[in-house]
Amino acid sequence: MDFDIRMPIVKLDRTKIAILKEKILDPNITTRKLSQVLKEKYNISLSHARIAEILKEMKEMEVFRETVIPNENYFIFSFIEMSFDNKNFAKYWRETYEYLINSPNVMLFFTTDGIFRWKFMMVFRSFQEVSKWVHNFLKNHGMLVSDMNLQIVYRILKFKFDDALLSDLLQSSDETL
Repeated sequence: MDFDIRMPIVKLDRTKIAILKEKILDPNITTRKLSQVLKEKYNISLSHARIAEILKEMKEMEVFRETVIPNENYFIFSFIEMSFDNKNFAKYWRETYEYLINSPNVMLFFTTDGIFRWKFMMVFRSFQEVSKWVHNFLKNHGMLVSDMNLQIVYRILKFKFDDALLSDLLQSSDETL
């Protein structure tokens, strides 16, 4: 898939936006109930079978992911960002990248604009596991790392994708009808 940073990755029609909004509000909503909600709130008439097809299409298009994330009270979350030793980058980046992608502790791995650094959210069962993971990571991949910043997340105050982000899209799709 080719990406254009000026445009959304996938353009959604009004029906798909409404379905996505309702799935965010209630991830466990049945397709039958969703059919009723779409009719009542958006004046969209679809059978529950068609809704199931649309949901399958949206999953295949990677519009959303279904992931189970345990409650944060059961795990230690940490945020790590690291910069690179540029003289070793070409030789070691791929091995380190693959290690991080495949690490069961890495929950979210990303880069941002600005200073190029790898950033990741990680999950552990104990503070000892955090220390052990960092120690082993630096022992095996430290030749790539110039600087590493580790922060333990002590309290998660909000962990939710808010359905309000889709309200503007729904409104603009209503105006084009």
